[in-house]
Amino acid sequence: MLEDSEAPVTIGDLVGEPTLEITAVVVPAGSAASRVSWVHATEQLDPRPHLRRHELVCTLGSALVRPGAAETFVSAVAAAGVAAIALGLGEVHLEPPRELVESCRRLKVPLLALPHGVPFLAVNDAVLKKRSRIAGETRKKETALLSRLMSMARTGAVEDALLAEVSATLDGKVQRSPGGSRGTGGTLEWAGEGSGPSQEFLDQLESLLEFSGIEQARESSEAQIRLGQLIELIAGGLAHPAAILPELDARGIDQSRLRVSSWPSGSEGALAHRWVKGLIGTTSRGAVLISGAEAEESFRDLGLVCGYSAVVAVTDLRRALRESASALRLARSRGGVAGPEQLVSLEALLEQQPADMLNPFIEQLLAPIITADKDGRGDLMRTLAVFIEHDRQLQATAGYLYVHVNTVRHRLDRIHELSRRNPLTLSGITDLKIALWAAERRRAVDLRLIRPLHE
Repeated sequence: MLEDSEAPVTIGDLVGEPTLEITAVVVPAGSAASRVSWVHATEQLDPRPHLRRHELVCTLGSALVRPGAAETFVSAVAAAGVAAIALGLGEVHLEPPRELVESCRRLKVPLLALPHGVPFLAVNDAVLKKRSRIAGETRKKETALLSRLMSMARTGAVEDALLAEVSATLDGKVQRSPGGSRGTGGTLEWAGEGSGPSQEFLDQLESLLEFSGIEQARESSEAQIRLGQLIELIAGGLAHPAAILPELDARGIDQSRLRVSSWPSGSEGALAHRWVKGLIGTTSRGAVLISGAEAEESFRDLGLVCGYSAVVAVTDLRRALRESASALRLARSRGGVAGPEQLVSLEALLEQQPADMLNPFIEQLLAPIITADKDGRGDLMRTLAVFIEHDRQLQATAGYLYVHVNTVRHRLDRIHELSRRNPLTLSGITDLKIALWAAERRRAVDLRLIRPLHE
């Protein structure tokens, strides 16, 4: 924090900075002289655990789109004693929302508006430049370092690289302490000789790292969305698989040995942590990972449902994408992980079908048989189920039902008559088997179904 003896950066300084083109929307009496210790970016509705007094809170307002959200947000930041709120326009809001303006006026919280195209890091730059003009010689090294770190952050430097630059410049190590109160990684602390950098520097560095993390997450999310769009075009036959070759080459993935896996939406973060060099795309149906010839066991480590393909060359990428999507549908119905080995059965094929696709089999093939059973014309449904279970063996079916084999033949003839499917032919028994499977699935979901076939 700034000492009282230091000339502070004020809200008036920022509003008067020509490079920012800030508009003062709400300026309570005397607030232009309020000091700004640092700049904090957040999209949280209640960011109080991460705020310090006199910070300028920058936000795009993505959490302020629902009624009452602005009141909650302004109340939270006011309780933290912040200097002001700076709303970035153009991404979520074209102008400050009326509820936000009214809440700021009521709670006497200054509200500034940043025009579209002015990044929050530019506000940081303005604060640092002003700070460099008013700070003493003992602070100039830290200020210059922070400016350099911001330049690195803009070019995509991650936290480890930024901390390495700090340690190299200050001839000591700055690291995260376990169990800190700010963020999940702990607060920053000096681990070198001497007193090290000021606490204000460490606080500013932590805010910078948070900025960098938000920017990295945003860029990663945008890259995953772009890749997901390309994946959907390839899967739909609207783009050639070769379109993904630059991405594979950039990650060092062998184009002749690829494995595609499909995951539920929201899995992107866990996938990026586990497969650092994998290609991760966000599609309309979930997340897709394109990696090398991963062992099947590696997909079970995350504890998520997953469907994966066989190992293919890039020329067969479209097939692999569809195969992994089918395997994911199967995995969702069964739980766990599924691959191409689990797809090669009639039951697996049926489990991937929406219920409404199979309902005609029930209504057209089984409904007449069920009605006949209810009218007391024969134990047809049970006979059909036993006949299928005994691999269409007439004598085995008769023995299980304790009836004559001719009785079984008569019942099967009746089933043929009612359903217009001959149980003694492969095509006929396949249609009837699908109908029975669909009825069993409907019974498991809904109590309005046919009675159990085996009592």
